[in-house]
Amino acid sequence: MATVYEAADLALGRTVALKLFRMDTADDSGPQRQSGEVMVLASLNHFALVTLFDAGTEHVDGVTRSFIVMEYVDGSDLRSRINQGAVAPAEVARMGADLAEALHYVHAKGIIHRDIKPANVLLAPSDFPGRVSHAKLADFGIARLFDATHLTRTGSVLGTAGYLSPEQALGQPIGPPSDVYSLGLVLLESLTATRSYPGTAIESAMARLQRQPELPAELGAEWCAVLAGMTAREPADRLTSADAAVRLRELVPAGSTESSLAAIPASADDSTELMAAGAAPMNAAPLQTAPLTATERLPAATGDEPTRVLPSAGMAEHTAKTERLNAAAPLDRTAVFQPAGASVPAAGQRPTRRQPKVGRRPLIIGVLVALAAVIALVFLVQPGDPAPEAPTYPAVDGDLGTHLQQLQESVNP
Repeated sequence: MATVYEAADLALGRTVALKLFRMDTADDSGPQRQSGEVMVLASLNHFALVTLFDAGTEHVDGVTRSFIVMEYVDGSDLRSRINQGAVAPAEVARMGADLAEALHYVHAKGIIHRDIKPANVLLAPSDFPGRVSHAKLADFGIARLFDATHLTRTGSVLGTAGYLSPEQALGQPIGPPSDVYSLGLVLLESLTATRSYPGTAIESAMARLQRQPELPAELGAEWCAVLAGMTAREPADRLTSADAAVRLRELVPAGSTESSLAAIPASADDSTELMAAGAAPMNAAPLQTAPLTATERLPAATGDEPTRVLPSAGMAEHTAKTERLNAAAPLDRTAVFQPAGASVPAAGQRPTRRQPKVGRRPLIIGVLVALAAVIALVFLVQPGDPAPEAPTYPAVDGDLGTHLQQLQESVNP
């Protein structure tokens, strides 16, 4: 009824999947009636759904051909995988949970797949550690896409006989529980590599009306309970797609790489810790590098903390890092570290203070100038006052005394 081709999208330069349908009885108004639903299907966006890019109808040599353009998945399908043998339960649980979640997503939008089967589950290769592939549900909504045509006439059946729900087999109205039932049969076949309802289309359809699918005890009580809930005869008794997703996710082994990543142990209070500068991370190989000198943050200085002049870069051998200095008692002056070439006095020895040599002549001249300035100031301020008595100066020996005597005589004639 349909053929899928690998095709090239020349406009966007990508590989796509092109599915062609033969619809000889489709009328000319079919594409117009389908356009609204095509837009809905194109709006679906879920990691477990194959994305629909485009849809339409073409007339070729008098034959009406409807087509859809979909995302191309470079992998096999679940039918090919089951033909190789049963799938591991952990992988089936992951796959089933993803597909059930996708069903919940589309059911919330009022869309029903109606043709869930292994051939419509594509397996995209996975690079995630411990996981072989990611399941993607393909051809989603094809039944609804052609709902306006003859495919949904009263009493007609749309779907694959081996995976029809009981209500589908009876030609009754269907809803989301129908997709859950079909998914349950697909998962059961994945675990056992055996189809639950084999035979011709009529035999397969009638068998599900007479008996429930057989659930091998080897699957375990949890698997049997989930599958029984998904394949209950009455739609109202089945698990919802959301419940099925939760139950299937619980069947993924606790130690699965996909379900939980190795966690790095944290401290009891999960607080953020400040590591020392240059500290290597846990389990990291040591780096063969020269040690680095770390600069520590110093608190704001207080009034009783003296300022110290630290050595220059040339004295790196005397200091490794900048440190806070706590004085035992307040200091009244700035302490200075001696430069590299200076001699350092031994402990307990008072350093000898070098006395500067000052000449006597500049000192004498300075004293004389000062005295002259004072006398001139007094004379100018009080010119009319009687001359004061000559002051008596102490006797000074040497040149200084001689000059003082001459100065006194010059101002006191």
